[in-house]
This record gives sequence, C-alpha cells and structure tokens, in this order.
Amino acid sequence: VVDFMDGQGIDKIILVGHSMGGKVAQALALLYPERVEGLVVLDIAPVTYCREHDPHWKAVEDILHAIHQVVEETTVTATKHPPDATKEQLDKALRKSIPDPALRAFVLTNYDQRSQEWKIPVGTLVRELEQIAGFDVPPNGSASSSSQYEGDVFIIHGGQSRFVRHSYMDAISSYFPNHMLTTIRGAGHWVHAEAPDDVTALLKRYLDR
Repeated sequence: VVDFMDGQGIDKIILVGHSMGGKVAQALALLYPERVEGLVVLDIAPVTYCREHDPHWKAVEDILHAIHQVVEETTVTATKHPPDATKEQLDKALRKSIPDPALRAFVLTNYDQRSQEWKIPVGTLVRELEQIAGFDVPPNGSASSSSQYEGDVFIIHGGQSRFVRHSYMDAISSYFPNHMLTTIRGAGHWVHAEAPDDVTALLKRYLDR
C-alpha cells in the first residue's frame, strides 16, 4: 500500500478496510502513522482469530476452502466446469458448501465472467490462512511507527457478527486509543454488502467530521 502511495505521489490517505483489508489498514496505521489521515475499519479487530474458538472465522475459512475446491475441480476436470463456465454453474457448485444464496452471490463477485478467472488469489489465501488470521505487527515500519495510532479510528461492526467482541475491546483500545465503535444491527460480517446504505452514510459522516 505504501509503495502504491509513493508511486502515485500520495502523501497521506484515509484508509477504509474490511476483514483482511481492515487488518492491513490497521497495520499500516501503526507502522506508518504519518501517512494515515484517518482509519475506518469494517468488522475486524486487531487480534488473532482461530477456527476452534471463533465460529465466524471458521466460516470464512470454510468459504475459502469451498472456493478453492471449485477452482481445483475446474483446473483438473474440465468436464465439470468447462472453459465457458457461468456464474450460475459456479453458484450451483458452491451451493452445498455455502447454502446462503446472498453469501454465494457476494462470493461470486470475485469471479470475472469475461476472463473466466477469479479476481482473488484463492490458492494463496488458503495457504496463508494462519497469517491472515493473526495480527503480528513487527516494528519495522517508518521511523515514527509505534504500538499506537493516535488518529481518529472509526470501527463499524455488524451486529450479527462476532469478529468484534467485548473481549477484544482492550486490544482495540491499546492500539487505537481514539477509536469510536458503532454497530449496524441485523448485519453480519459482510456488513458493507448487507447494509450498503448504512455503511455509506456512516462513511460520509466520518469524512465530514
């Protein structure tokens, strides 16, 4: 992200990140605080998750494994998903592993029908799940990196999600002392997809502060 900013001649930014992107945004704010004007985090905490104790993280892992299985089947057995496989065919293949049709539709936004390719590196994500679940920010950022980001942090939590729990608040406060937390009731982890109007309104409110 910092390399991209440098390449584009961008000095400071307001970061908005969801899930893994939220962890990246939080890490960047801690490592390069002088480059971050503000931070909005969607339904993720600066903690390490594990499938044994976090059913919602287990669900994310299971979704990635399901996508990976479909990718492998597509590669190995062309008869199951021919080169012109449609999203409808992939939706059917994912139905058993991901029974929620709205969640499948959201997952399939990562598939490019025109190029017949996934927009995300599914294999890499599956291999690096342990790293993705963690939050180990090494002290190797800029000279001003620290264990705290003093800027304004806005955390938007899905009320039906367990990725931001009460037990995580100490960790959140230790990293981000100037944070504000709000909850969108009825939304789950994919809060921006389930409640886009609410998220947009909250983002506007943060940007206009």
